[in-house]
Amino acid sequence: MEGAEEIDIVIVGGGICGLATTLALHRKGIPSVVLERSECLRAIGGGITMRNNGWIALDQLGVASKLRQTSLLIQGAQDIWLHSGKQREFGYGESETRCLKRSKLIGTLAESLPLGTLRFGCHVVSIQLDPLTSYAIVQLNNGSTITSKILIGCDGANSVVADFLGLKPAKPSSIWEVRGFTNYPNGHTFGNQFVPVHGDCDIMGRIPIHHKLVYWFVTQKREFQGSKASKDPKEIKNMTLESIKDFPRDIVDMGGSAGLEDAVVLARCLERKLSKTFKQTSGRQNMVKEVEDALDEYVKSRKMRLL
Repeated sequence: MEGAEEIDIVIVGGGICGLATTLALHRKGIPSVVLERSECLRAIGGGITMRNNGWIALDQLGVASKLRQTSLLIQGAQDIWLHSGKQREFGYGESETRCLKRSKLIGTLAESLPLGTLRFGCHVVSIQLDPLTSYAIVQLNNGSTITSKILIGCDGANSVVADFLGLKPAKPSSIWEVRGFTNYPNGHTFGNQFVPVHGDCDIMGRIPIHHKLVYWFVTQKREFQGSKASKDPKEIKNMTLESIKDFPRDIVDMGGSAGLEDAVVLARCLERKLSKTFKQTSGRQNMVKEVEDALDEYVKSRKMRLL
């Protein structure tokens, strides 16, 4: 497309998944660009409980050692994990469970990227397919256009990439969770343990991140009439207040470590299929078949794991 910027790999969304994906590609020697609609890192969020699978992915991304320095190893989590059957099902060995602050995870991933990889203020408004090259034509809200040989969507539930692909919209779940953290300036006396508390709600719990910060969550099963309540933080807070007392004021959003696994596996599949030719010749034209094969391998590898 005349006047459009040409980029080999474009990743839409600069959250945990987008940053992890571009970092995984970078470590394989494959450059990419992340388009983030916000003007800065989206560092809002609470704690993320990172189990063994997440730490394996973070080790692959080269940031695990740094993140371990600002998190506590949680005692007692392994017994609960084993009791649930998930540890045996996934074939993990010894479980390393820590709680990370979301902003710390996002900041560490971003700091590990080459300069110019992450572009802020890039709001993607539409995507089209070039009928001649099969490349994606990405239109930004500032009027600029980018053509991309490979387009990866990491832009959340209301994904413009998902709409472009014609994927079915996300279905609301009857299980929801409120998560956040409370800061104790003078320190807290909670043990370094995962503490579940069963009550009127399905489950509550707390996990210390360090000696002053405590991550907490409340999980409930609710039948919503429509989707409005499940998306309204105030409504969720009010319903949560019906079940517990002394509710912390901060309502925050959360992610998970499955996206870190996705990033590592996707980069591995692309690197295998595109080989050194892609790294050395950014103008290569005949990549469609290789990319299709890489994505097929990725889906085959991840589908049953996610299910």
